Parts: sequence; C-alpha cells; structure tokens
Amino acid sequence: MDEFELIHEFEDRHLKHLVYEGAYCLVKPEPFYEPLKTLFKDWRQRIYRFEDDIGASVILYKPVSRNAMTWDIVMAQFFGENPFDFKQSNQIVSNLAWLEVQKLLDRIKSGQHKDLRG
Repeated sequence: MDEFELIHEFEDRHLKHLVYEGAYCLVKPEPFYEPLKTLFKDWRQRIYRFEDDIGASVILYKPVSRNAMTWDIVMAQFFGENPFDFKQSNQIVSNLAWLEVQKLLDRIKSGQHKDLRG
C-alpha cells in the first residue's frame, strides 16, 4: 500500500455498514493459530454487513512474499447480531488495492456478487 492509498483508505463509501474494525480475528480458532499469533498481531480487519445479511470480511496485512501491505476480501453470510456470526465464502480475492476493495463492496451491496473475480 502506498501513501496515496493510505489517503484513500479514509474514503470508505461503506462506512455506515462497517460493523467491526480492529485486530484480525479468526472466526474459528484453528490449531495453527497459537504458533502464528505473532504473524497476525499487525493484521487489521474490517467487517461490513449490508441490509440483506450479506457482507464481507476485509483484511489488511503484509504478505511474506511482498514488501507492501495488501487487502484480501471474502464474502460473508451473517446469521446473528454478533459481527463474527457469519459463514464465509470459499472465494477469497487477494492482493487488492483499497480502491479495488471499495468496488467489490459496491458489487456485494448491489447483489452482483455471484463471482467477485468476474
């Protein structure tokens, strides 16, 4: 992520749908979580929930293979009021710029989310 993206990060068209922003949290504790906890400590997560209980988990992190920060997005179907009470899709779209994340959130919100990559 470059400085220009950091400025645009504050331009979030979906801010009113943001239900969580903070440290990255695994939905289900996985056996590998403890050894990798130090890796996850700098990761940030945003969870968006739209009116139809469809939303997305968006994660900012620095991959081992890159020098720059990047975003990943995965769609989610919400079941309860808790922001972490969701089932996530198997489709993760990786290595995104913030503006690409915003466009994908637009598609999810509008119901055009059958295939995020398309």
